[in-house]
Amino acid sequence: MIGLVLSMIRARPGQAVTAFVLAMFAMAAAVSAPVYVTTADRAVVASEVEAAPVTELVVQARRDAKAGDRAFEDLVPKVFTFPGFSSVFSAEFNTYVRSATPGVEPVAPRMVYRDDSCAHVRFLEGRCFISQSEIILSRQSMDQLKSKVGGTLEVAAGAYDAEGREWVPIGAFGTMTVVGVYEPLDKTEQYWADFDYFNDRPTDRLVTAPILAGRLTLESVERVNEKQALDVVIDHDVITGDSLAAVNAAVESGRSQLAGLSGAPTVKADLPELLKRIERNRGLVAQVVPVAAVPLVLLCWFVLFIAVTSATAERRLELGLLALRGATFPRRWWLAAGESIVPILFGGAAGFLLGHYLVRLAAWLLLSTSGDVPLSAGANRWAVVALAGAVLAAVLAQRAELAKRTIDLLRNVPGRLSRWGAPVFEVAVVVLAVVAVLQLREGDGGLTGFAIFGPSLVVIAFGLLAARGVLPLAERTGRRALRRGRIGPTLAAYAMARRPGSQRILALFVVAIALACFATTAATASDDNRDTRIRVEQGADRVLTVEPVGRTQLLGKVRAIDPEGDFAMATTMLPPSDDSGVPPMLAVDSSRLARVALWNDPHFTAAEAAAALRPDVARDSIIVDNKDVSIDVTVDKLVDAFRVRLVVVVVPLDGSTVGEVDFGAPQLGRHTYTRNLPMCVNTCRFAALQINQPEGRGFDATITLHGMTQRGEQITDFGTAGEWRVPETPGPRLLVPDLDFTGDGLRMEVSNYKGADVAFRLLPTDFPAPLPVVMARTAGIGDHMSGFDLTRVSAQVAGEVGQVPRMGVRGGIVDLEYMDRISSGGGDTLQPQIWLNDRAPADVLDRVAAQGLVVMSDQRLGPRRAALDEQGPAVALRFHEFAAGLAVLLAGGALWLVAALDRQRRRGELRALRAQGVARRDASANGYLALVGTAAVIGPFAALASWLLVREHLPVFTDDPGTFPVPIWPSPLPVAAAWAVAVLALTGVVLLAGARLRAATRQR
Repeated sequence: MIGLVLSMIRARPGQAVTAFVLAMFAMAAAVSAPVYVTTADRAVVASEVEAAPVTELVVQARRDAKAGDRAFEDLVPKVFTFPGFSSVFSAEFNTYVRSATPGVEPVAPRMVYRDDSCAHVRFLEGRCFISQSEIILSRQSMDQLKSKVGGTLEVAAGAYDAEGREWVPIGAFGTMTVVGVYEPLDKTEQYWADFDYFNDRPTDRLVTAPILAGRLTLESVERVNEKQALDVVIDHDVITGDSLAAVNAAVESGRSQLAGLSGAPTVKADLPELLKRIERNRGLVAQVVPVAAVPLVLLCWFVLFIAVTSATAERRLELGLLALRGATFPRRWWLAAGESIVPILFGGAAGFLLGHYLVRLAAWLLLSTSGDVPLSAGANRWAVVALAGAVLAAVLAQRAELAKRTIDLLRNVPGRLSRWGAPVFEVAVVVLAVVAVLQLREGDGGLTGFAIFGPSLVVIAFGLLAARGVLPLAERTGRRALRRGRIGPTLAAYAMARRPGSQRILALFVVAIALACFATTAATASDDNRDTRIRVEQGADRVLTVEPVGRTQLLGKVRAIDPEGDFAMATTMLPPSDDSGVPPMLAVDSSRLARVALWNDPHFTAAEAAAALRPDVARDSIIVDNKDVSIDVTVDKLVDAFRVRLVVVVVPLDGSTVGEVDFGAPQLGRHTYTRNLPMCVNTCRFAALQINQPEGRGFDATITLHGMTQRGEQITDFGTAGEWRVPETPGPRLLVPDLDFTGDGLRMEVSNYKGADVAFRLLPTDFPAPLPVVMARTAGIGDHMSGFDLTRVSAQVAGEVGQVPRMGVRGGIVDLEYMDRISSGGGDTLQPQIWLNDRAPADVLDRVAAQGLVVMSDQRLGPRRAALDEQGPAVALRFHEFAAGLAVLLAGGALWLVAALDRQRRRGELRALRAQGVARRDASANGYLALVGTAAVIGPFAALASWLLVREHLPVFTDDPGTFPVPIWPSPLPVAAAWAVAVLALTGVVLLAGARLRAATRQR
């Protein structure tokens, strides 16, 4: 029997090769899911480890020890012995260093011993330290001390004198030799941990890097205490999907042992946070990939079912002859099944290997890191299931022909559609789809359990129902065409309506096109969502976070970097308000908002927001310089004003510290008070005039302001209504003056304060009141907010958007310059940043440094966007696109096989039609092109139904903030392109098969 089966395969090699190829691709598609999960698992682990901050890859132990105490140093390195863990011990203390060069100011660097430090620095001059009393310094330290390699320095332990605000020596001096000048190879590498050794920000130490020396050198310095530390550096290659549990156990074991050591060392290990993110990524990959894998496997089985059904139907006469000659049913089954099952088994074996290589190719194209693609146990299990399903599909495909009567087989006429079998199967699929949808909608588990079949069952149900509904239409179309004498459309329509294989092919086409559209829809919507999130969270194409400076200084220096306002914008956060109803607020230089910020709301544009934030104001700012300013004041009443002072607040326009100038104690009667403004060499903005009393005690007062002059010229007469205002008060516990514009000036009065606090302050109205703000629609702000000096500021919502740059849905923005004018108090900015657009010049960092701003971080849109693309959900969705390509390929292969068998069966009847004078084109009409056209219309709707079902449950981010819902309608062009590619591919197969069928009708 085996020999007979092999003879049958040799007699029809085309069918065997086609079955082999289909089985091979079917198995490759089936095993691709688990292999891709394994590969993607390694990719997301590697990407998370690569992007992890230093603190998550270093276990830190810290201890304050007496000088000479080495118990910690001797015991701690023995705690962590896991392969790939490297321990770095360090000790340090503050020093006071005097240069041998006369007139050089002493400095106070940290003296640090750190294991193997010379391997992590680059020597600009000299060499590494070898013996006791040899040290190496940074270039900045050498320049500050005016020293050179080979020179000596006087070094003692140092301490900071808080009262004198200076560093002082606290021990005997020792002479040390400078043997090298260094710079760190990479100041951000894990080796340096979080000690902030290299900080360019100026401090009282006068140096920006430590002295590096040997352990004996540190021991030679007379001191009382030192800080000891152990940093266990975890190598990137140690953390893999297989080693997560072991690495975590090793860290937890080391942590518990360190906590029990003498001296109560503090231990910090952020590695568990990294491991949690990795586990979330891996879980999401395992959750999202099966959404595409399940329909792909089902499609594989369906393709094999169609292929074997068509092949068995072509051997109907052979099966009838076997039955006529008395062959038993098992022999007939083996002869019928063997010709298909043998190629399927061999194709499955080849497909198992092909699947791994296809995933390797996909990983190389789609993943940033993947490594080798090993043969995995998970793939083996999927392969067994896929192969068993393929064999079962082949057996079921032959059942109908083997169950027929001998006379029906010998007639060799295709059977009509089953009256009960197909409808029952279709109803079952629809019921299962409804069950899966209900579980997905009503359950809390998302895409887990049976709900994972929901998207695929919806697509398959659409395909089956569409195929069922098209048959009556095709029959009606055929009759109409016959009445009109159109032979070609008649034959094509009847072929669609009466051949069972046409219904299956249509369902297959609908599923394949729907999978292509669904995969692209999911990928595009997720991609759009990631774009939206990164644009909102980043705020601009590039964001430079700088060290805190004054707000006027920040604004002025950024404008000096970009005088035309083409590419740079200053931003800073407002201090948190004591009122919990006030959301976080971001102050921006709104004159540049439209050109720099990444704006995401089409209904309220950035230009409209900028105009709303910066309306015209009642007066310009009052600008003064450092010359004498005179204020003409009449004091009519002072009650309980024991030590009050008249103070003018000015804000230097060069960004230096806000100044408060004491004009003296106000006296009853009319007097002129004069002072110069020494901080206003580069001009200042007049911010406020106020009367202060120590400890903020209240008082009653009535004064009239007549005018303010400088250089004999009047700055203001205080006589114009609307140009002056007082601070806003939250209630009766804080009193502010009543204003009355008289013919002789401006009258300010506080009476009957009764123990309340008093804010006797006058402010120019060089800003709008209430202050306009642009808010996220869901944030809400009420009618007030807090200024930079935490005073109450009235606010009015000038516009609302879905998401505010950087603030998202939880805050709003306000104009930085106006808010600065409102706030008369000083202080540094909170989280100051410079936002840059894509037109920023290449030397922008040099321009920033030239303005004296120190960049702490430089975040670009591209790398942050790429990091989101390497998270588990994004990596898993790429498999959907890969699976969609395989689905279209399988559908095309199945069509090619069915067309080839159809060509053999119809060759004779088509030649007969040609002999009757039917045109070759009409005789070869097979309806396949109509099937593709029908599927092209129905497939996108099936994909849409599946997408609407799964959209809310499809994860996009590992750390989902919950504020970026997946859009219902993604960008249409990628989806249209995927639909077109799938339709054109299937159309190409149809046209090629039709050409071969027409060739078969030629007369010989």
